[in-house]
Amino acid sequence: MKIRVVIILSLSLLLTSCQYSEKQQKMIQQIATSSNAIYENAFRKNLLVELSKRDIVQLSSHENQKVALYFFRILVEKYPEACFEVLIKNLNNKKTLDVHTSYDTIEELTVPDAMMFYSISKKDIFTKEQKEKLFGIIINNFEQQSHLEGYLFLYLDDHKNTPDPQYYQPLRKLMEKKRDNRLYGNSTLLNYMANYNKPQDSLLIKDFLYQTANGSMNAPTHMNPAVDFIKNHPKPSYFPILEEFYNKQVKGKAFSAYDSFFELEDLTIATLQYKTEKARQLLKNIAFHTTYKPEESGTAINEHLYFLLKKYDSSNYFSEISNAISPKINKVKMDSVVSKHDRWDRYIH
Repeated sequence: MKIRVVIILSLSLLLTSCQYSEKQQKMIQQIATSSNAIYENAFRKNLLVELSKRDIVQLSSHENQKVALYFFRILVEKYPEACFEVLIKNLNNKKTLDVHTSYDTIEELTVPDAMMFYSISKKDIFTKEQKEKLFGIIINNFEQQSHLEGYLFLYLDDHKNTPDPQYYQPLRKLMEKKRDNRLYGNSTLLNYMANYNKPQDSLLIKDFLYQTANGSMNAPTHMNPAVDFIKNHPKPSYFPILEEFYNKQVKGKAFSAYDSFFELEDLTIATLQYKTEKARQLLKNIAFHTTYKPEESGTAINEHLYFLLKKYDSSNYFSEISNAISPKINKVKMDSVVSKHDRWDRYIH
């Protein structure tokens, strides 16, 4: 395998050598082999002297993925106007390489994924029109470009409140295909599709919700996509899913409820959206019939519940529960819970 890789690399560099001088070829080969020299400022300066903009654009689509991404990053910095066409040209490139996506994280990305990371996530150099064109190409050719679903979900999340009618059919087709492949990104697809408000999607959406509520995605209890979705879309027909989630994922288990973290917060908020007797009973189960892990300073379950009741039950429908909790409130813990929510609100807004 190692010999084969060397032969392929040598052939690709041989083809490149027909266009470039001996000095240029040497620099390109150093990039292909990840020589330490390529990270030095002197190397970069010499490279920009030796190669024209046209050369850099061409090399950004090089057969060797290390070479392609190295020159694409130069494009992002020096010639951002040329990046979009280079990215479009490379959308079907499924070769992978390791990319530092943060100071302590390395991810294996395809070439176009890496290009999008540097041109969208890190620098955001594309116009709104270019991003829309890119999204349209990906969704309309998803069978061939499923390796780009990370950008697809990013775009859907950014535009979920204004779903575009022209993408309804391809997105519904994608949603149907992914029924048995429920990844975290599917919750983003679910939110986008729900905002089309089409009656014919209700059964498909409920199927997703039931499956994710039943643990098919192995999501942590406090991050279950079905509960999060229902919290924001509290239709009457979805409430039985919350009950099933409690019975299958919560009942009989122990959960955290210390000052800065309440594991059943999303479930509590989702339940508070429903002003029904069944919702009142579910909230009683959360408050009085669920086990919470003992903490050194005791749990803050009463404080968390009281805060959420005051925030989400302006009609006092659940006053029976808030009145039962009120005498048990610890002021120090309550102040800590309020402070936690204040910090979070400032962070997301």
